[in-house]
Formats: sequence, structure tokens, C-alpha cells
Amino acid sequence: MMKLQSVPCTLDVFIQFKAGKESAFRTLFEYYYPILYRKICKFCPNVVEAEEITQEVFVQLFLKRGEIKNITSIYPFLYTVAKRMAVSYFRKRIVRLRYQQEELQQWSESCFQTQEKIELKELQTLVDNVIEDLPVQQQQVYRMNKLEEKSYDEIAKELGLSKHTVRNHLYLATKFVRISMEKILFIIFLLKI
Repeated sequence: MMKLQSVPCTLDVFIQFKAGKESAFRTLFEYYYPILYRKICKFCPNVVEAEEITQEVFVQLFLKRGEIKNITSIYPFLYTVAKRMAVSYFRKRIVRLRYQQEELQQWSESCFQTQEKIELKELQTLVDNVIEDLPVQQQQVYRMNKLEEKSYDEIAKELGLSKHTVRNHLYLATKFVRISMEKILFIIFLLKI
């Protein structure tokens, strides 16, 4: 803790300060403000916040002036309160930065998930449109196998077709969907370049 060389006020000014006189307080404020402000700036690089903390230290000095026993006790009181408030500010700043980082990360993840959902929905719409371009029976077989996960036997029984016919319809439908999607995805790729 730094010792000040001169006392900022006389005993008369100190007594007036203890009594709550504004002019005596102003004398102390003008003397100690620049000293405390420089110390607080070491903890708080934001000028506005450093000024607020420094002013709050002086509010505490005024409110607790009855606890100060003599002129030489003023600076140690101010120094202790300033240090405590600056450390408190620094801790709050760290917590605030962590919170902002977490919020930013959650927001980024949320945006990514939203974008992913939109793209997945658009892709599903494209697949649905391609499936709708299939002949009716191929469309039925494809949907039952790929979307409902039914086996060849189940599809054959349900549609009254042979297992071989189901296999052929599924082969042709799958080939058509794959080729159509490759073309669409290639076009999308070219558009994004």
C-alpha cells in the first residue's frame, strides 16, 4: 500500500468532513480521486466503469465517514474499498465473459442446427418430388421398402405381386431416385460455388 507524503486537509476540514459538510468532502475527493482512479484502471481498463467504481468508493467514504478515526485513516480506507471493489468488478467481468461465450456458443449451435434442419427439410422435399415422378407401382414399392422398411415378402403380399416383380420395381425406382438426386445435388453444388 502506498503512503501519501502530505495530508490533503487540516484538522478543521477533517472535522467538517466527519460532520457531512460538502466542501470538506469535495477537498478530499479532489485530492484522492486521481490517485484511486489510476489504481482502479489497472483492474478495470474500461474508462467509464473505472470512473463509476472510483465514484462508488467515494460514496462509501461519505456513508462510512463516522468510522474514520483520523486524517491518516482516510487513504487506507479508500485504498481498501477501492481494491475490494476493483477485484469484485474483475470477478464479475470474468463471469460475464464466460456467460457471453457460452451464449455465443449456444447461439452458434442453435443456428447451425436450424440451418441443418432447413437443409434437411429441403432435401426431403426434393426426394419426395423425385419419388412422385416414378410410375405408381414403383412409387408404392419404393415407399414401402425405403420409408416403411417393409421386406420384399411383405410388399409382395400387400400389393399382390411376385417377389421378383417387387425386386425389379425397387431396383428401377432406386436407380431413378439415385440418378435424379445426383443431378439435383450437382446443380446445387454448382450454384453454391
